[in-house]
Amino acid sequence: MKSTVFLSSGSSRQAPFLFLIIVIFLLLLAACGPAKKYAGPYLPDEEIAVIQPDDKMFTHINIISVGKNRLATNENGIAVLPGTHTLFLEVVLDYPFLDKYLYFNQYLTFTAEAGHHYTLHASILPMRDEGFTWITTDRDPEKFIVKKYALGLIPLSTYP
Repeated sequence: MKSTVFLSSGSSRQAPFLFLIIVIFLLLLAACGPAKKYAGPYLPDEEIAVIQPDDKMFTHINIISVGKNRLATNENGIAVLPGTHTLFLEVVLDYPFLDKYLYFNQYLTFTAEAGHHYTLHASILPMRDEGFTWITTDRDPEKFIVKKYALGLIPLSTYP
């Protein structure tokens, strides 16, 4: 009998704390969605396209801007209207055994379709002094939507 009273009284003290944890988790989950980069009201997923960088180890992809819309540094994915978009990218190779970082900037233009989720991939080949980017879609991950090469990588001694 005493253990039942103890458990019920302990859980009533923890209820506000548990509620607070759930609210914070839901707010963080809502903030992790793609950032809206188009003018107008929020639209359902079937009417927009989502572009997200690949999370490949040692190769960091930063989308600097989409058209004239500059992105914040912490944005991971972006939502855009269907149509042709030009992305300005920064790709950095952060490999632990290299004595410096290699990077390149590149413009990449492609046509987004409504309801598609696009993944932006990149690779840097330090021995060949070149890199390349490509975009795939969730509907056909093996097909390249667009692919572009970058020659003349730029070495950096430090990367923020």
